[in-house]
Amino acid sequence: MSKILNKKKSLSNIVSGLLGIVTIPFISLQIPAFAQPSPSEIKLVTGNEVGEYYSIAKDIEKLARQNNLDIDVIPTRGGLQNIHDVFMYESIPLGIIQGDVLAFLNIFANYDEEIRVKAESMRVVLPLYQEQIYVIARKDIKSMQDLSGKIVSIGDEGSSTSMTASTLLYQLGINPKELVTYDIKKGIDALRNNKIDALFYVVGSPAKVLQQQIVSEDNFHVLPLSLPTTTEDEFYTKLYSKVRIPANTYSWQTEAIETLAVQSFLFTVENDDCSQVTPVASLIKDNLSWLQKNGNPMWQKVDLKPLQTQDLSRMSKCVKP
Repeated sequence: MSKILNKKKSLSNIVSGLLGIVTIPFISLQIPAFAQPSPSEIKLVTGNEVGEYYSIAKDIEKLARQNNLDIDVIPTRGGLQNIHDVFMYESIPLGIIQGDVLAFLNIFANYDEEIRVKAESMRVVLPLYQEQIYVIARKDIKSMQDLSGKIVSIGDEGSSTSMTASTLLYQLGINPKELVTYDIKKGIDALRNNKIDALFYVVGSPAKVLQQQIVSEDNFHVLPLSLPTTTEDEFYTKLYSKVRIPANTYSWQTEAIETLAVQSFLFTVENDDCSQVTPVASLIKDNLSWLQKNGNPMWQKVDLKPLQTQDLSRMSKCVKP
């Protein structure tokens, strides 16, 4: 799906355009047929099977089997679908999402009552790890502002990347000519064949797909990314932290790049029934060292200390800090 956005339009019109592209799958996703779970089965929605969310969820599933807990990991398009599924189905209590989802939902809350309700009902179960925001372009694109009037992939339709990309384009006042929703592999191929000018991808570093799918001969680079630091933007500066991607993290990326990172979370929705949330949270908290030793390398970056400083109004009551 793609939508052409005239670069002369105001930011309010850009928001409407982004809403049309990114929230359609959120508001009106085709409802999949989920089998009725057994009483002890706990469903966890994740992301694309090539992504880190799915990989770390499979680690949780493996750990759960060793502890007589039945967790069913479900691949999805990503963050927007995860919100939809956890909100809509009582049989799906848990999902993984990026921390800037509330920023995205707040931007669009005035456009749709269903979005506002979802935003208010979301609760954090556990913090996971920070993900770096990559904006990858050909080297003739020098800066984020150069993306105005260009064709940009904001990630797979319904993905967390699409939320982050939309939020940042809006916040930075960047007005692309066209936005397309390609998954990372299709986006890399489109960039290589000059069908797009840049792509967004949000992932923990180093990312296997960026190591495996891009080579030096592609002549790609990562654009520097930052947010203006003003009082009005304090909300965003709390969501996005400044990070550096070291030189040679990838064979094709020889210089250190300043960019932003966003925290990922295990989340649920506000509910009086903790029977499927508390056991999973306790499993992870009590066995984090096992996950760090035996699971995806991203577990090495998981820090549960932020539980002590989380806004309690956004924390699930099923988890004790």
